[in-house]
Amino acid sequence: MKFELNFTNKIVCVTGAGRGIGKSIALGFGSLGAHVFLVSRNMNQLQETAQEIIQAGGEASPLVCDLSKVDEINKLVTGIKKISPKLDILVNNHGANIKLPSETYNEEDWDLTLDTNLKSYFFLATAVAREFMIPQQSGKIISLASIGGLTAIVKSAAYCSSKGGVIQMTKVLACEWAKHNIQVNAVGPAYIKTQLVKETLKNKDFVKSLMSRIPAGRCGEPSEVAGGVLFLASDLANYITGHTLMIDGGFSSFGI
Repeated sequence: MKFELNFTNKIVCVTGAGRGIGKSIALGFGSLGAHVFLVSRNMNQLQETAQEIIQAGGEASPLVCDLSKVDEINKLVTGIKKISPKLDILVNNHGANIKLPSETYNEEDWDLTLDTNLKSYFFLATAVAREFMIPQQSGKIISLASIGGLTAIVKSAAYCSSKGGVIQMTKVLACEWAKHNIQVNAVGPAYIKTQLVKETLKNKDFVKSLMSRIPAGRCGEPSEVAGGVLFLASDLANYITGHTLMIDGGFSSFGI
């Protein structure tokens, strides 16, 4: 076994690939030889990601899909199958977070968050497993959980509930599909310097409080989350399944 990251001839699907962490993950796979299906609701962003991959010598196909709807997920998987006879790796990365005091949540806010962050992850994973990975008896599925799946983030009850669900879903799918040589894992980022988080980090009081909880003393970079995903998707992680890798600078280990 070679101790290297190499995805030559691998077919990968990355959701939320138009920006932030998803884009960094997609660029990582593309730079290491994979053909990457890029999925989100924004074709312009996907085309920008695809162009960067292609200019670097990789291969990419942008596909638009509203992943909060199960019928759209099924159409997406059918569309991929028409293009490729196999799919080796799925990365569930898309997400939503409606930040509100819990007592002000309405049913629509709750459903949108859970449908996007958990329901869609489950139905995309099961569709990919059914149509590709179980028949080919191999595959890797990595989902984006969060520090919010382990600890409380105020005004994010639906988000934290969904990410806790991702962690538990990952364990169940790992146990069910291990017999098919499918490894199912997750990564749990803390505060990563994406465009959305950068707005939050303009609050100096919040940043001071946050840094007191992160032993590494800084927020993470999207490329650092991508590194964890690439490892779990590689042959180096063939005996790892049902695990959530926290990528948080020590946040989840912080004590008194």
